[in-house]
Amino acid sequence: MSRASTIGGGDGVIVTSTTEAYIIEYQPVTAHGNAAVSDANSKTAVSYLPGQAVLKPAAFDQNVASTKQGVVHVPIPNPPSLTKSATLQNILLDLNSANDARVNAVSLYYDKHLVVKTDTSNTSTFHIDFITAEAASYAYRPPTGICVSLDLRFPNSDSSIDLYSVSLIYKAA
Repeated sequence: MSRASTIGGGDGVIVTSTTEAYIIEYQPVTAHGNAAVSDANSKTAVSYLPGQAVLKPAAFDQNVASTKQGVVHVPIPNPPSLTKSATLQNILLDLNSANDARVNAVSLYYDKHLVVKTDTSNTSTFHIDFITAEAASYAYRPPTGICVSLDLRFPNSDSSIDLYSVSLIYKAA
């Protein structure tokens, strides 16, 4: 919406300005794959390239199940333009996997609180949609730290995941 206004000064100079206001309905917040860090208890080897993080098993042993899994955490910057609650509409992950690696679950944390955990078993880019009732229960209330955690499975020693980005889409309440 744009509206012109005119202001007259005491010196006879007339100043005209245009003020624009926008209503932000949806707000995406994204973290680059390079923000990924390994979990302290369920380690993942994380290496970094300019366009992605490469996730691999930290120590693979065919006979030890715990070496075929890992967890990474991706901190998400707080939505900068939201000053009131906003409902979570989608979680989007942009990734590719090799040799049967997959994301088994996606967890969303606000500060230390687990908000939602969704099982996925995905091997490539995907998104998770929430219905209205769910979205309201996952509302973001600023200021809160946001982190998405990925439970990973590496069935083979050469399994890997290229993580490009993690995005959250919020809708203004």
